[in-house]
Order: sequence, then C-alpha cells, then structure tokens
Amino acid sequence: MPFKLPKDLVIIYFSLLFFAVGTGLYSVIMPAYIRELGASAVELGLLGAIAMGIGAVAAVPGGIWTDRYERRRLMLFGWAMCVPAPLIFAFAPHWMWLIPGYFLINFSMFSTNAMQSYMTSRSLPSERSFVFATVHSAFSVGMIFAPTLGGFLAEQWSMRATFAASLFFYFLSTCILLKLSPNPPTECTAKAPLRLDPRLYPKRFWLLVLVFVCIWYIMFLPFNFNTPYLQDVARLSLLSIGLLGSGAAVGGALLAPLLGRLADSIGTWRVLGGCLLVFAASYVVQLLYPSLPVLAIVFFVRGGTNAMMSLMTALISGAVDETTLGMSFAMYNLATGFATALAPYTAGWMYAGSVQAPFALAAALAFAFGGTMLVAQQKLTRHLLVGRR
Repeated sequence: MPFKLPKDLVIIYFSLLFFAVGTGLYSVIMPAYIRELGASAVELGLLGAIAMGIGAVAAVPGGIWTDRYERRRLMLFGWAMCVPAPLIFAFAPHWMWLIPGYFLINFSMFSTNAMQSYMTSRSLPSERSFVFATVHSAFSVGMIFAPTLGGFLAEQWSMRATFAASLFFYFLSTCILLKLSPNPPTECTAKAPLRLDPRLYPKRFWLLVLVFVCIWYIMFLPFNFNTPYLQDVARLSLLSIGLLGSGAAVGGALLAPLLGRLADSIGTWRVLGGCLLVFAASYVVQLLYPSLPVLAIVFFVRGGTNAMMSLMTALISGAVDETTLGMSFAMYNLATGFATALAPYTAGWMYAGSVQAPFALAAALAFAFGGTMLVAQQKLTRHLLVGRR
C-alpha cells in the first residue's frame, strides 16, 4: 500500500521493487547455476558465506558515511554498483569467478544503512513497523513474477538472457532514485565523533542485536539450499522452482504490510514469535511432503514470514539515538551479516551429509525461539524498553 507513504518513501518503494525484479530473475535459480559451474554443496555454502561476509563488512563504512554524508547520494552509489554484476555472472567460466560479482552486489549493502536512516527520518515512531514492512514488501512484489520469468528465460535461452534482463532492471531501479529528495544528516550528527566502541551504545540495543543475530542465522540456515533440495528431492525443473519463488513473493507482498500494522497494534514480539513458529512449521511440512502442490502453499506462507527482517529493523530504529543512527544500523547490520555468512557455510557441510539436516535444525531452532518470544513477550518489551513498536 505505497500510496499511504510519504512521497520519498514511495520512490524508495518503487526503486526496491525494480531492484527486486533484477535480483529475483536469477536469485532463486542461482544455486543451480553455481552447481553447473562446478561447485559442490560445501563450496556452494562457502560462496554464500563469502557473499554475506562482504555485506557484513560493508556495514561499517556504510554507517560512518551515513552519519557524515548525504544519504541519497550514498544510496545512488550503492545501487549503481550492482548494475555490472550480472555481466560478471553471465560470463563466469567457473564458480570462483562469480566472487567479483558478489563483491559488487554485497559491498553495495553499505547503502542499506543510508536507506534505513532515510526511512527512519521520514516516518513516525508509532507507525515504524508498518512503514518498514510496507516499503520492504516492495521486494516481495518485485519478486512475484521475476523468479518465474528468470526460470523461463534460462530454460528457453540461457542464463545469459536472464542476467541481461537483470542488468536492465538494476539500471532502472537506480534511475528511479534520482527523484529522491536529499537527506543530509543533522549538523550535530555530522560533527559528532565516531562511536566505534560498543560500550557507548545502550545495553538494550546490544540485547536486541544478540536476539536478532540468532533469528537471522535461523532464517538463512536453509536459504541457499532450498533450490538444491527442490532439485535433488522434489525433482523440480528450474521453471517450477521459479514458480515457487514467485509464490513466496506473493505471500510476502500480501502479508508483510498486514504483519507490520499488526505489530504496531499488538506488539512486535508477539508477531515475531508467531512468524518464527510459522517459519518452523513450513520447513517441517516441506520435509514431510515435498510435492509441488504442498510446496506452493508452504512457500506462499513462508514468504510472509520474511516480514521478520523489517520488524527487527523497526525495533532497532527505536532503540538508538538519532545522532548515531547510521553507526547503530551499521553495528546491527555487521552483527547480523556475520550470522548470515556463517549460516550457509555450516548448512553446506550439513547438506553434504544429509539433505534434510539444515532444514530440520532451522525448524527446531525457530520453534524454540518463537515459543520463547510468545511466552516472554511482556518481559522482552519491558526490559528492552521498545514499547509496542
């Protein structure tokens, strides 16, 4: 529902939408392409770890720059870095040659801090869960048709056709940001000294980061191995896998704004806990009934749980001071980035031993964390002092 957002957030919404189309064209079937380039399960996990590690490291300079420089320019530069990446992917002769492309894509995540700070400055605290969930739902909307189209292009022509279309949408997404209003940091923020010492941040902030690191690890543990699992166990084609990816995007597009509004109404911890339980149940069903009709429902429902990422970001935005907004997001993105880097590497070793192992562990951890959040949500709200956001 982007029409309810301020103009600048609508621009970010549509930029993310087209960026998601560019990413969605290849992201769902990318693990299959990586395996075609000679990667084993462990190497697939290693590549995912490298990519996420680059994104995690990028958070630190991104935080410094966000508190020092105009945020629109940082976003434009970050978006533009992604444009040539599909060319690198298209002409890679071996899976290791994909690393430069992943470097561009993931180091560009330094601009995530700028985007998060921009969105925080343009939204009211009482509606922040809704705003973050709604704007980020653009990614799900963009992913609705993209995975299916990407799978179709790959099967009918080649992955190079898929990557060519991706390049076009990355370029279009970057151009849309040109219409964004400037968003310089406040004068006191720009002149404030760097706060790299973790002891300078509130205890409640680090408690949130600790909990959210665990959730990000759980979410990304099975992420890179859904496509190999669907090929190896369910015996699905790239087009069918793309359709499932589209189904997940529909779930995210429809459910994320509703979950954001619900979080503002009844409390984010309740919604996060519920999402984790649904996330866990979806993987249990996937393991027990790996048939296409069942998987279509599973992926649709699981797509809605991606709202957890937006809800966690909204909680972080309410736990820090305006003068350190960029660096606070950087610390958060750095910590969660390393969690998402560790997850695919450990999952690669697990998948090599048992194709069910990463999914079973993710489900068990999600059940444990989700149940704990629902039982202890009042204590979490009181001790972390983040109100009902």
